[in-house]
Amino acid sequence: MIVSSILIVISIYLLISLTILPMQYRFLVTLKEEEAKSKANGENQGEMYEKMNPGKSLLHQNAQGNPLFLLANIIASIIYRIKHS
Repeated sequence: MIVSSILIVISIYLLISLTILPMQYRFLVTLKEEEAKSKANGENQGEMYEKMNPGKSLLHQNAQGNPLFLLANIIASIIYRIKHS
């Protein structure tokens, strides 16, 4: 009973992660493009985040810091590194 409940929870988490994965990947690509633009302007990463408007900063914090998105973030990062190596 407990094992089947754990497997159901893990399956649901995997399904949620796979559903969120395309959005997380697009978010990561956009973030890397913004980092490249700020580097071209002579800014470092910290300055880029300081200049973000509060809404965008909150979105970034939620998208990167939410434990529900952890697996999707890891997979999106791996896919990004493979495609852009």
